[in-house]
Amino acid sequence: MTTSFDLIDRPWIPVTAGGPSELLGLRELFVRAAVLDDLVLPVPPAASGLWRILYGITARVTGLDALRGKDWRLRQEQVLDKGEFDVERVHAYFDECRGRFDLFDRDRPWMQDPRLAAECAKSSGVNKLVFDRPAGNTQVWFGHHTDAHAAALPPGEAAWYLIAQLYYGASGRCSSREVAGQKFANSTAGPLRGTMSYHPLGESLFESLVVGVPPGGAALDGGSDRFPWERNELPDPLGVPYPGGVLAGGARHAVLLVADAAGEAVVDAYVTWAWRLPVGEQADPYVVRKQNMDGGWYQLPADGSRALWRDVDALLSNNSEVKTHRPEIMTAAADLGLDGRVRAYGFDQDGQAKDRQWFTAVTPPILGWMRERDPEAASSVAALTRAAEAIGRRLGVVLRQAWRELTNVKDREGPWARAGEAYYWARAETVFWEYVRDGRFTEGPRAFARLGHQAIDYAADREAGAPRLVRAVETAHRLLSTPPKKGSAP
Repeated sequence: MTTSFDLIDRPWIPVTAGGPSELLGLRELFVRAAVLDDLVLPVPPAASGLWRILYGITARVTGLDALRGKDWRLRQEQVLDKGEFDVERVHAYFDECRGRFDLFDRDRPWMQDPRLAAECAKSSGVNKLVFDRPAGNTQVWFGHHTDAHAAALPPGEAAWYLIAQLYYGASGRCSSREVAGQKFANSTAGPLRGTMSYHPLGESLFESLVVGVPPGGAALDGGSDRFPWERNELPDPLGVPYPGGVLAGGARHAVLLVADAAGEAVVDAYVTWAWRLPVGEQADPYVVRKQNMDGGWYQLPADGSRALWRDVDALLSNNSEVKTHRPEIMTAAADLGLDGRVRAYGFDQDGQAKDRQWFTAVTPPILGWMRERDPEAASSVAALTRAAEAIGRRLGVVLRQAWRELTNVKDREGPWARAGEAYYWARAETVFWEYVRDGRFTEGPRAFARLGHQAIDYAADREAGAPRLVRAVETAHRLLSTPPKKGSAP
């Protein structure tokens, strides 16, 4: 029996169209994109990677991949004006790629390396593929899975985790792979590991896909003319890596899924290194970049405890003062005059083994506030964000100082700062969007200050009434209302 799962026509991508979610294959997704609302893939790192793959296919079926400059922008506007993908071009592309999207193809399984079955001494196990399962001696996260009794995955779900591994895979120890007599058992991290990823949203899935294509031909695999599934040859793991494609060519891991005899489930997997030589770095168009003390740039890391609104100002404009670069895709969206929302995907991870938390969030419509469209609003949002951050930082400082005054213990932090910061940040988002929505930017800082004082009373339990405690609380209120001296703690 020939095992097959063709991602072009087999349902595996969850979408919504004004009702319950349904599963579609790639072809139907593009044919119906104009009447679909959104992707609803429940694994954020897989969704983040899938959007990039879909942007690449969008570039192909619209002809945006071959254009630059004004011609590229004109073509994008023409596609948006039409309101839907050209069905004939969609069919032509997937017919041309038939066999290249088969998850279990013997010779060219989609986004995989079939040689791993021979080059790896043993498989990694299906649990290694799935981020929210423990594998080997790692910690239990969402479910109690063991390597001895690893639950099989439906092929569609296995495709999700395949994508997630290629973009967010860990550095460090991996399954041993031997190529041309050279054996290694370590890999570098996936291109998006531990990062935040931002995507502008349109009124439909069609608009979101077209708006999300990077301008100027950048959708191509690092400037070459083929994505991994379009290449005829398998890569040389010891040779020069593929160009570091910003959409689909930057994976540092090689993966191979193992199906059961009927092709109805993935029962095993190989996860190992893909390249030994370093790959040229390219700026991903969907991430915020920050500059370090040495002048180098790094991608904004994901933090499961940090709400999306705290980085909205970094999406609206570049900021030389705090040395941030907004995602390049936001600049492209500004040129289109959109007023839509932005979705963020985050995966809070360290560089190697720890996967702490993944999450997703959507802003209210903010694209109309970008500096090119409304410089005053962009500056006001940035100022309001800075005010919230300043109060939040100052709150922790004054509560720690007040606790030390109360207990006369100089080297302990005490419980007040953590309780007060939790109270403050849990409510600050509501304050932020309220004042932004109403355009009351100048009043916002005072609202954050009031919230800070409420947090002090909550954390210190002012109603307790002991004189020493009351003095400590009054000290905290006074310090919060007093701007710190230049060069001192915030």
